Amino acid sequence: MPRVARTVARLVPVALLGSLLSACELVYPEVAVVNLADEQILIKDVSFNGCVWDEVLAYGEATPPGRCLPGEDKIHFKRLNTATYCQEQAEDETAPNWFNYQTVSVKQAGHDGFHLFEISLDDMEQDFSVPGPYGH
Repeated sequence: MPRVARTVARLVPVALLGSLLSACELVYPEVAVVNLADEQILIKDVSFNGCVWDEVLAYGEATPPGRCLPGEDKIHFKRLNTATYCQEQAEDETAPNWFNYQTVSVKQAGHDGFHLFEISLDDMEQDFSVPGPYGH
């Protein structure tokens, strides 16, 4: 077998494997999360089904779309009430405490498509499954 034919014969399985792996990525749903809680609420470190967004979201801002595992989960995030923080800051110079929260409702993301999930005041609760800012 000529040298070129052997090289092509070795590259074809590698290319086929690469295309199969990239096709698996396409079945994961695309998800974005928007902060619709309150103008005084900042949200950061949002996560859902394997996706983590490391940014701070002000009211009305959304995460960029990310590919997540299909299935259902609550949205987890850290929350800061800026009005409370400003009041505490005026009384005592303290660093802001970002508390762990999650949505009350369980969100569902199918195997394909785009899902936009909203975080609202009436659909959030403190998340005690992870340690808080006090290190307890």
